[in-house]
Amino acid sequence: MKDKYELAKAAGELREHLGEDDRSPIDVFRLIHSIEELTLVLYPMGEHISGMCLKNLNDVLIAVNSSMTYGRQRFSLAHELYHYFYEDMATVICTQDIGTANEIERDANGFASFFLAPPSALAKKIREIKSAQKALDLIGVIKLEQFFGMSRQAMLFRLLEEGVLSQQEADTMRTQIIYHALALGYDDTLYRPLPEEKARMTYGSYIKRAEELLRRGLISNGKFEELLLEAFRADIVYGLDEGGELID
Repeated sequence: MKDKYELAKAAGELREHLGEDDRSPIDVFRLIHSIEELTLVLYPMGEHISGMCLKNLNDVLIAVNSSMTYGRQRFSLAHELYHYFYEDMATVICTQDIGTANEIERDANGFASFFLAPPSALAKKIREIKSAQKALDLIGVIKLEQFFGMSRQAMLFRLLEEGVLSQQEADTMRTQIIYHALALGYDDTLYRPLPEEKARMTYGSYIKRAEELLRRGLISNGKFEELLLEAFRADIVYGLDEGGELID
């Protein structure tokens, strides 16, 4: 198992490789579009699987369980990026349990946490919160998870690893998650799955390659539409667009 310094270094290097600094929140779903060979599939996978990574020499497919909360999906995508960039296994299927995984999965979890919340950025936010509130309480934890876009489970996992919270303190923060966030004026998007119309989607290389095959005349328009429908992209095939486009 790698130590946290190795994992933090790897997370920082990948951030830099993808054009991000180590001080700010990160939109991990947007970043995957800069990885040319990557196809991302969102699909509801039930209660036990968080995601998977399948790769060969030229392509990689990452699938994320869209029945999880959006915050957890962000963590799972960062987790799968670790398997892609830093592990040799061709196929990895990952469970939802963050805390009791094997060594490889714990490394990927640690990497994901550092990727979403770099050590220096997290430490700075904790100092700011403690300066204003004197202690890192539930309100402070909600501020952290909202700032870094992390689920409650992932944030508590990180704060426990850092020794910022005790197990007893963390256990008091595992209920009424949405209620407390709403009561502080936050949107609840982070704590819920994506909308039903976004729960089955494919992005990235697969879509671009299908379009390229059509453009080069290597497949018919009918085959192109078939490929898109198999990838849950009826919105492209049928031009689904409620309300039209806004140019602002």
